[in-house]
Amino acid sequence: MTELKSIPDKELIETILDYNGEEFQARLTEVIRKTRFHEHTKIKCLHLADGAENEPDYRNLVAGAQKLLKKADDVWIITNYGGIATADFIVKYGSLLKYIDLKTINSLNSLEQLISKHKNQARRFFINVADAHCEPKKFAGKVRNCFLENERLSEIIVSQRGKMLSIDRKAIESKDYYMWVRKQWK
Repeated sequence: MTELKSIPDKELIETILDYNGEEFQARLTEVIRKTRFHEHTKIKCLHLADGAENEPDYRNLVAGAQKLLKKADDVWIITNYGGIATADFIVKYGSLLKYIDLKTINSLNSLEQLISKHKNQARRFFINVADAHCEPKKFAGKVRNCFLENERLSEIIVSQRGKMLSIDRKAIESKDYYMWVRKQWK
């Protein structure tokens, strides 16, 4: 384990979503640099902030991280800081860092409400849908509504029954959006 500086200060975490672009990337890099992480004992490229194992949803976080690692290079599980809305992961794709919050739901019917309720935690969400089915057109409409209702939202990654789909703002603005989702969500 590499010795790192103490956990990031409260102000860094509280203001992280106030930044965009290179400045946002620099803030995420700072969180990784300042936080003390250790490697998961069984999962390569999964880094746990000290105390992550004590989070009430630790098993869900690890399961979500494993799904993200199918496409990502590294995943850091960050701890919640009392009273501050934070995302659960920092995820590295090549040189890009993403700040992603994990939510597990039983059906896609609650997707819009969930995103709206937690929009101050992150701009990107990884939604793990437990044991539910939703027809592609209805699913696409719900995701599109999330983007229309939250101008800061930049990506929703949905995992359901072994499928994983990443939808960003550019995709929902495409005239072929519904057809694209239907092809991807077969």
